[in-house]
Amino acid sequence: MSEQEILTEIDGPIARITFNRPHVRNALTSGMVETMREFLKKIEHDPSIRCVIMTGAGDHFMAGGDVAGFGRALDATPDERRRDFEQRARIAMPLFAVIERLPQPVIAKVRGACAGASVGWVAAADFVLLSETALFVVAHIHLGTSPDGAVTWHLPRSIGLRKAKEMALLGERLNAQQAVDAGLANRVVADAELDAETEKLAQRLAAGPSVAIARTKRLLNESNGRSLAQQMDLETESFGACAATDDFAEGIRAFNEKRKAVFNGH
Repeated sequence: MSEQEILTEIDGPIARITFNRPHVRNALTSGMVETMREFLKKIEHDPSIRCVIMTGAGDHFMAGGDVAGFGRALDATPDERRRDFEQRARIAMPLFAVIERLPQPVIAKVRGACAGASVGWVAAADFVLLSETALFVVAHIHLGTSPDGAVTWHLPRSIGLRKAKEMALLGERLNAQQAVDAGLANRVVADAELDAETEKLAQRLAAGPSVAIARTKRLLNESNGRSLAQQMDLETESFGACAATDDFAEGIRAFNEKRKAVFNGH
């Protein structure tokens, strides 16, 4: 794998991940999975990192797996293919859970194609900003396989089971506005404004009270399957933990002094 298949950068409080195989629409390789895993492991427990931006180089976000490379597996027996692709999935799957687990808010900045497993990454992100060129497709069905990348978990929670079935069983596409209307993305902006709008959102999140942001993200993401009583107990514990932070004290002082709070992330 070229070291440049994924570009990673830490820019002050913002971590950036760029899928960098534009000649093949940033199709995912096993090497890219490993690079991303190591980078996310590095930033997950780093309190100085307060926001993550995920995007693709060039005109596309990601075309999913490297299907052209899959062709080599056709020389294998069915049992060999089963073992091969199960192993590939086992290696890659944990990565798709990390995005949701990260304490930092994650922004997906999407231009062009977002296909296959990468739809799972976008659905797992906390904020999704789209260029008007964005196009989503869960293309697995066209290859005769079921989805991977936690698509079948994240997608129905983002757009509802009915719409998720339409995408996954029929391979139907969503354009940018349809993705927003369905609940997969926050908003569409002109392509020329996408970078600036993403930076503005990232800076706003990075300037926020990061302990409260992380706890709120976790409360929301893990609320499915809990009873109201359980969720209220967890909210109570989290509220108390946030009240013990410097940022809480700063927020109260700023409110009383009628000024904008300056949060330090502690």
